[in-house]
Amino acid sequence: MERKAVIRTAVRLRELLAERSEYANLWRVQVDRQQGGAIHQSGVCHVIADYLWDNGLHSDTDTDLPRKLKDRVYRALAGQSLSRATLRWFIEAFEMSPADAAELLRLSTPSGAGNTVLGGLTLHPGTLPPRRHSTVSLHEWHNVGPDGLPDSHRTVHVIRADEPMDRYPYIFDTDAASVQVVRGGRAGQPYALDHNLFAVDIELSQPLRAGDTSSFEYITRFWYRTPPAQEFRRASTARVENVDLRVQFHPLRLPSKVWWSVWPALDAEPDLSQEVALDADKGVHRYLSSIEATIVGFRWNIPTK
Repeated sequence: MERKAVIRTAVRLRELLAERSEYANLWRVQVDRQQGGAIHQSGVCHVIADYLWDNGLHSDTDTDLPRKLKDRVYRALAGQSLSRATLRWFIEAFEMSPADAAELLRLSTPSGAGNTVLGGLTLHPGTLPPRRHSTVSLHEWHNVGPDGLPDSHRTVHVIRADEPMDRYPYIFDTDAASVQVVRGGRAGQPYALDHNLFAVDIELSQPLRAGDTSSFEYITRFWYRTPPAQEFRRASTARVENVDLRVQFHPLRLPSKVWWSVWPALDAEPDLSQEVALDADKGVHRYLSSIEATIVGFRWNIPTK
């Protein structure tokens, strides 16, 4: 999280914990403190520890966990350091409302034109523009955070225009996300599709003529409130050339097993699964010269602590 985003998110987080009675009462009970005043960090640590224990994210035999969280909570509330995983702990532990969670998500998203935050928005139905391109290469890096949940996804995409085009429709399967275009365009307004899918049109920096190529890079940051399936899948209908897929795991939450899989349909079980080992960087990788009319990706099992 960029420095300015950390500071503005921490300011609002402190305000919510101090001023909203439904949140303040949780940490006050932990320290037998019924009056208002400054946030008691020990009480906050106990609330988060209870959340981690109750949800199997930390061993319940570690009774010293609230004390271990002290420095992390202090840095978060002081605006010194606040990861998205830590922010998720605050939101879930204090059972924050969707509106408050969405506000914190927007504050934590890097500032700049062309960023789109979906969380908390009412998305209107939309229609995908017709496909006007071919994929020359596709690089996707999927990052799993220290809580075992998807944290972010970086994509570098090179396309060739089959006919004139000025935007690329990016499709994904959750509204608990934000999209940041790093280079090559800007993210437009999100819209809802059928089958619980969502889309953002990436407006290209330069309109393309037939035969022109363009490279753009974008990052999707996730905000899952309910843990999704432990998998990353890439679906294709048309032919996609030079596909490079990687899943990176956090060293604090490594999977017990990982499989490379192929699915016949989005709602089907995989018809091929091959166990693969983590590499030296604690990730898995697969390069494919092309894919077409298929769904490929990785599945994994991260045990509950």
